[in-house]
Amino acid sequence: MGTCLVLAAGCGGDEDGVDTDAFPAEANAICADYEEKIATIPPPQEDLDEWAAIAGDIGDLLEAGVNKLDALEPPGDLSERYDEWLALKRESLSATRDLQDAGAAANQELISEALDRIEQSESRADEIAAELGLDECASTQAGD
Repeated sequence: MGTCLVLAAGCGGDEDGVDTDAFPAEANAICADYEEKIATIPPPQEDLDEWAAIAGDIGDLLEAGVNKLDALEPPGDLSERYDEWLALKRESLSATRDLQDAGAAANQELISEALDRIEQSESRADEIAAELGLDECASTQAGD
């Protein structure tokens, strides 16, 4: 899943009813939990159709994680960037579902395209995660 957010703003306090310390901690905990689960999924070995099951499993976990992250309420000054970050995570999810379909079709070209889309959206999402203080939500691997 790899991507969350990093607080560039000050710590503590209560802004618009949202605890600015609790938000990054909650988001990072969600990301860490799902990253750990995703990390247990073995990569495909040789057969292109292995991507279907692997992307399906990763997509299910990614979708659950994004839904939990979507339920969080960031402090007001972070909400716009957080929404941008979530949109990129949804793009990664969409590309992961496309990867699942491409794997089922054993289509190398479509697999490569989906992996490229994942890498691009995750790279942009990681930049925003760093800005928002969501260290556990930033990818350490590119989509492969």
